[in-house]
Amino acid sequence: MNTQAIRTEPAHPAPRAVVLAFEGVLAPVDVLPATLEPRAREELGPFLEQRADDPLVRRTLADLRAYAGREMDEAELRVRIDAWIRAGQDISPLRQLEGLIWTEILEQGALRPELDADTVAALTRLARAGIAIYSFGATPVTTQREWLRRGPDRNFEARLAGFFDTRMGGRRDAGSFGRLVTESGLEPEQVLVLSPDSRQLDAARQGWLRTACLPASGGSATGTDTASDHPIATLAELAANWGSTT
Repeated sequence: MNTQAIRTEPAHPAPRAVVLAFEGVLAPVDVLPATLEPRAREELGPFLEQRADDPLVRRTLADLRAYAGREMDEAELRVRIDAWIRAGQDISPLRQLEGLIWTEILEQGALRPELDADTVAALTRLARAGIAIYSFGATPVTTQREWLRRGPDRNFEARLAGFFDTRMGGRRDAGSFGRLVTESGLEPEQVLVLSPDSRQLDAARQGWLRTACLPASGGSATGTDTASDHPIATLAELAANWGSTT
């Protein structure tokens, strides 16, 4: 694996935007299987009973039935949803349903999100330098926002230029990053994608975006053995290179 950090390349120009993997940068890399998905399974039944007449919930359930490709009664659908959650499926309407549950849990204070203060400080320096910060995750946008609002800096969420989720497409699909670039109004070479997952970085590279691998616990990338194609960088190094000190 190439361990040369971006900070050792002084000629490398600053990007106009940095896209962060929500799961792995702004939240723990295992936040979905370890924290959010178990809570969604636990709260699914009570949530559906309490929100049975909510138009958004009804529409999302209709989308899930359409995805399944056949009609199912309420009991069958709950069993299928539970199975999809246990399997960690990135099905867009499933993630939106989970997001409704997670956002409600966060709003009630029943889940305390973690966000390292050093991460907030480094990203704030980049934002103050005029670099647009975006978040892209399997976790729905509403949950991403609520997670950041309840971190160590309640104003941090407002500093991000935008949020993306599976409605943009899969995180390991090059087309998703192409759509993300179009949405940002920038050129691919002006956008840096930062993630500990090499498969996400591979997809971004296929879309001609710049990439950097954030070391995961133990100093290695997750995913396939392709991280050697991506320079290694920490948020502190990016902030030291390109961030504002004011």
